[in-house]
Amino acid sequence: MDPEKKEFNLMMEKLEAKLKEWGVDLEKFKARAGKASGEVKAEYEKQIKLLHEKLDHARKKLDEFEKSGSSASDELKKGIEKAWAELKKAFDNVADKFK
Repeated sequence: MDPEKKEFNLMMEKLEAKLKEWGVDLEKFKARAGKASGEVKAEYEKQIKLLHEKLDHARKKLDEFEKSGSSASDELKKGIEKAWAELKKAFDNVADKFK
């Protein structure tokens, strides 16, 4: 396997693992929200919906990236980097609120 393909495969594995991790975190947030009530519950549900949308967007970008293979364009790479940064920031913000 050529080095570029190997690097691409390693990166895909890391990104997919992180998506799974965030999926688990999202389920934990949902469980906590289910125990809350009133305005707190409404805020949690709003944040969870936002995270779910960002997670779906990141998954779509990752699918595009994977389909492109190791020859992904710089534009596509930037797109996935941006989606990843937004998703990480959103998860960090919600995690802080759920503490």
